[in-house]
Amino acid sequence: MRKKVLCLVMTGAVIAGTMTVGTGTTVYAEDFTSQGDWSVTFNGDGMESSFSSQEMADEIYGILPGDSIELKVNVQNDSQEDTDWYMSNEVIKSLEEGSTAQGGAYGYQLRYVNAAGEETVLFDSDTIGGDEGEEALQEVTGSLEDYFYLDRLGSDQGGTVYLTVALDGETQGNDYQNTLAQLQMNFATEIAQADTVQGEDKVINRTVKEADKTIYRTQRVKTGDESQTLLYSAIALVSGLVLLGLGIMALKKKKNREEGELRS
Repeated sequence: MRKKVLCLVMTGAVIAGTMTVGTGTTVYAEDFTSQGDWSVTFNGDGMESSFSSQEMADEIYGILPGDSIELKVNVQNDSQEDTDWYMSNEVIKSLEEGSTAQGGAYGYQLRYVNAAGEETVLFDSDTIGGDEGEEALQEVTGSLEDYFYLDRLGSDQGGTVYLTVALDGETQGNDYQNTLAQLQMNFATEIAQADTVQGEDKVINRTVKEADKTIYRTQRVKTGDESQTLLYSAIALVSGLVLLGLGIMALKKKKNREEGELRS
C-alpha cells in the first residue's frame, strides 16, 4: 500500500555571534517567549509555513547565560481529510561543537498541546551537559533523531508545539562564548488511514531554508499487510526457482534424447 507522506523541515536558529559579558557586569536572567505567529499548515495538497529560519534566529539572538527562550509553532490541518502528523527535532550543530568554552549545561523541553488543550511533554531534560557536556545538546536530541507520531488532526483542527531552551548561568559563568545550536524542527503529515501502524513510518528529511518552499515525498508506509506481501514475494521466488529447475531438467532430457537418436 502506498500513501502520500508530505514532509516539511524547518531549519531552526543559527546564532553566529559571540556573547561576552564583562567582569564587572551584573547579568539578570530573563525568560523570553517567541513573539512570532508561526505556523505549519497542510492544505490538502502540500505543507506551508508562515516563517523562515531567519525569523527564529532573530527571536533568540542575544540570550545570555541564565536566560531561556520558548519557541512556539502551530500545526494546522486545513484539508477536508483527517491527517496524521509526525515530528522530529534534530541538532545540526550542537551548542558545544566548535566552542572554546566547554562544560556548559542546557535545559531543553519539547511539548505539544492538542486541539482539546491537553498537553503532552515529548522530552524534558532538566540539565544536560555540565562538566561532562561536550556536544551536550546532541546528547539530548539523540533519542529524537527519527520521526515520531505527534497527533491526528481532523479537518480545521490544530495543535501547538513548544520548544524551550535554557542556558545555565551558574555552569557557564559570565565569560560564556558560544554558538547556539542550529535546530531543525521537522514536520511530516499524511492522510489518515484506518490500517496505519503508528511508529513504523520512515520519512526522509530534507532541509527547507525558505518559508515558501515545501517538500513532497511519496513513500511506502509499513502496514499490517506488508508481511503478507513479503510472503507472496517469497512464494513467487520459490515458484520461479522450481520452474527454472524443471525447465533445466527438461532441456537436459531433450538433449540426452537427441544425442541418443544421433548415435543410433
